[in-house]
Amino acid sequence: MNKKKLLLVLALVAIVLYLANRNKPQDQADKEPTAESTTSGAVEIAILSVNDIHSNIDLFPQFAATVDSIKKVCPHLLVFSAGDNRTGNPVNDQYDPTNYPVIALMNATGFDVSAVGNHEWDAGVAALQNDIERADFPFLCANVRVPENTKLDVKPYEIMEVQGVRIAVVGMIEVRADGFPGAHPNNLKGLVFRKSEKVLPEYQYLKNQTDAFVLLSHCGYEDDRELAQKCPWVDVIIGGHSHTLIDRPSELNGVLITQSGSHLEYATLLRLKFNEGKLVDKSAEVLNVKGSKRSQPQVKKMVDEFNDSPALNEAIATARTKFQTRDEIGCLFTDAMRELSGADFAFQNTGGLRVNYLNKGPITVKDVYTIDPFGNEVVMFEMTGAQLKKFIVNSYKKNGGYPSYVSGMTCAIVDDGQNISVFVTPDKGQFSTGATYKVAMNSYMASTVRMESLDEGQSLYKTTEEAVIEFLKKHKTVDYQGVVRIK
Repeated sequence: MNKKKLLLVLALVAIVLYLANRNKPQDQADKEPTAESTTSGAVEIAILSVNDIHSNIDLFPQFAATVDSIKKVCPHLLVFSAGDNRTGNPVNDQYDPTNYPVIALMNATGFDVSAVGNHEWDAGVAALQNDIERADFPFLCANVRVPENTKLDVKPYEIMEVQGVRIAVVGMIEVRADGFPGAHPNNLKGLVFRKSEKVLPEYQYLKNQTDAFVLLSHCGYEDDRELAQKCPWVDVIIGGHSHTLIDRPSELNGVLITQSGSHLEYATLLRLKFNEGKLVDKSAEVLNVKGSKRSQPQVKKMVDEFNDSPALNEAIATARTKFQTRDEIGCLFTDAMRELSGADFAFQNTGGLRVNYLNKGPITVKDVYTIDPFGNEVVMFEMTGAQLKKFIVNSYKKNGGYPSYVSGMTCAIVDDGQNISVFVTPDKGQFSTGATYKVAMNSYMASTVRMESLDEGQSLYKTTEEAVIEFLKKHKTVDYQGVVRIK
């Protein structure tokens, strides 16, 4: 082979290897980040972001190892959370003080900032303030107004300076039609929330004072897309709340939108390239944290110590068969509330349960608190049959077209798009719109679902989790496979 042909072959091999490397899946486990070369006056800033951790402390060792790996080539790496760090794991949520494990692990991992998610309010304002005081990083939320007599050191934004580059980071939280984020109203008393599309333009001035504008959003993917359309001057939206895994982040209206799923299973590595102080390129790739074989030893030791909880690991009953659906789990919870209260009927909202199945075998205290991490009290009302049917309709609407779980009846809901009809068949006796019934539910439903009743309701001063634990200890074995009570 002559010299010219040899050079041609080598060139073709180089091109093939380059293309193969460029087209590798972006969410490979254990993928090593590569350093980008820069020319004179050029700077690259790397940001690793996650969202909706929901107390999944078990993946922190892998995440910490991922952070350490990236910092080998990007020593000035920034680490962001887009909110909902807590709620979902009783090891964290039942810890005293609540949420201490997650904050300690976020500190150990090196987070630089967090948005305030709707579940940051699950233990109330004072608990969130305790998180802020323990954290080595600020919490951001620009669209909440805090009363002057309330101590809550939430900041609207943070300006970060890295390698001479100034980045404005503004936090936002979702606000529903009722004017609040998705949290118990009792935990939001005195706070005022405004829609992000109205508040975000008020911070456009930061664009002129910095080199890049990042929105740290806990508003959900669809809202983030709307914000990108209305505010093209935003450079990047790092999103959360909807648990969306944007596996190939791209720009919309010039705004790069990212979101990393949930529960720390994935993270997004964002790269911002600047030349002479101007943002000239932005890109992002997804990293598979859950699939990583790396583990940070010191963080792993912390997680093991937090998980060593005999009280939570106690087996309190046995499931004869697997709970295959959330409906079956919902029937268990409503039966427990009805038995505790002595009510005729009991209801549980679908969003109040966070597990879709439960394996056959031992049921632990940890299982119960994992299914329902919210600590809502059991509340009982007296209603007429007519009021009860209205409540079922309003609950159905509140759940976005999903019926609540029930006990003491079977129920059919017919929704033709214009009218909603409810047909109730009690377990005992005949149903009458004029009869009076005792109705149990959790305090979140009592506070958020529009209802009419004959009284103001009475708390039983026990949480739904406590009711279920008591129920399981009493019955010792349960079997709900195939149980469906509402259509």
